[in-house]
Amino acid sequence: MSSLVMSLPDGYALLGAEEKLEALWARVSEDPYAEGALPTRVPGPWGRRKLFSTEWNRGSFELSGDELPADRPKLVHTYGACARVTLKITAPHPYTGIFAKGGAALLRFSDAKGGGAFMPSIALKFMVSGKPSQNLLALPNDYREKGDLRCFSSVYCNATVPAKELDSKLVQGAFEKAAKALGGTRLHAVYLPLHHLAGMSADGAAVESAVVPDRVEFHPTEEVKRACPDARDFRVSLGRVPSGIKLFDVRGAAKIDTKAEPMGEVWLESGFVASRYGDERLFFAHDVGPKAATPH
Repeated sequence: MSSLVMSLPDGYALLGAEEKLEALWARVSEDPYAEGALPTRVPGPWGRRKLFSTEWNRGSFELSGDELPADRPKLVHTYGACARVTLKITAPHPYTGIFAKGGAALLRFSDAKGGGAFMPSIALKFMVSGKPSQNLLALPNDYREKGDLRCFSSVYCNATVPAKELDSKLVQGAFEKAAKALGGTRLHAVYLPLHHLAGMSADGAAVESAVVPDRVEFHPTEEVKRACPDARDFRVSLGRVPSGIKLFDVRGAAKIDTKAEPMGEVWLESGFVASRYGDERLFFAHDVGPKAATPH
């Protein structure tokens, strides 16, 4: 893939949340691929060897901003499709920060593996006025059937089952080591923490006494399952989903092993766009989690 120049406007980091979303969405949606020319080539085993390096994986946590530097290719989640969405809080719950009020976000569906094995994932980017965005990353919460190419056949969750394949196990271990090297803590290996989201509001105000869900689940609605056709390329399927429908029912659990209860909904506010910018430059930073062990 050829590189794109960094293109967000000067002073982007200091903009208000809504202005940031408008600027980022403009970049994502201005250069869509033609449907018949969707790229499919992903890094091979030699190119992906860096994923086993704790040092390389530190960049996923330490890089700031919403764009990748030109010299850092996406070795996983290489291809995807993005859309504007709104998280609506529809049920009472105790969680704070972004979870308290919800709001507009950028959603990216991507394939975590590529090369014939489809492992869908979702990432939500919530803009924060004058501060870095807050990102929520989620994977299927259970093992998928081999050959399943559907985007909405899985529940997505920040706490998921460990990988079965050796290479994926090694990558997961390297990410966990990178987080620990940066002082973060984990409840278990395949866990993407939510403390940063509960500790920050969209206006940039920090939450003094954050209440954090250990687990958030995204349950696809029957409406979106009907609206998303089966296609051999998930980006084509997503491109057929009309805006204005509910994608997910959202549930939260206070502890990792307790039942998740209803808390909100994710609604689609645009069509899905597969674009070069979304694949080469759009960046969803990982969070290391709390710096000290918290009781659970």
